[in-house]
Amino acid sequence: MESDVTLHEVSLAVWDITPTVATGERFAVKIGAKSSAGCAMGGCRIEVLDKAGAVAGSGRLGEAPWPGTDALFWAEVELRAPAEPGLITLAARVDTAAMDEPHEGASSPFSVSVVGKREHTLTVKVHAAGAPVEEAYVRLGAYRATTNAAGVATVTMAKGRYELVVWKAGYDTPVTPVMIEADAIVQIEARAVPEDDPDSRWTA
Repeated sequence: MESDVTLHEVSLAVWDITPTVATGERFAVKIGAKSSAGCAMGGCRIEVLDKAGAVAGSGRLGEAPWPGTDALFWAEVELRAPAEPGLITLAARVDTAAMDEPHEGASSPFSVSVVGKREHTLTVKVHAAGAPVEEAYVRLGAYRATTNAAGVATVTMAKGRYELVVWKAGYDTPVTPVMIEADAIVQIEARAVPEDDPDSRWTA
């Protein structure tokens, strides 16, 4: 009578995913794999598949675990953004066929926002009652930034029309439409609100 073979599970993690990447640009992600039995996974092949199931990039897990972990083996995989902008969904996959102990295969989806060619720089200056607002979050579509100690954030971005959203707890700011056709500077005047204001929350 044939004995049942127990397949160990594998968990995958994907990190260092760039928030946005321009069309045609190269970028990289880190992918880690961990065996539920604590088995060494160095040398296993890692692939990143596109929506159609084609291999967009590949590599092999290193022989040493990620620093601070016992068994998270990892690799950095280089990819190239497609020629058309939009949100793309990819999937990381690990091949466990070469492992001594039998393991199930595993995959993990992740998304990347592909934007048009970055041509212009928008400088956003955020002030409240004449004082700069530090660590305010700035969003224009898929683009993200945070203001520095001078209340300034810079974003290099593609041409187009955007809604500029600025948020920081304790402040109220207007949503500002902007049209990017050249380098530009936008001044945002924030209004301080009481800390217990129930509407003072990130809703963008």
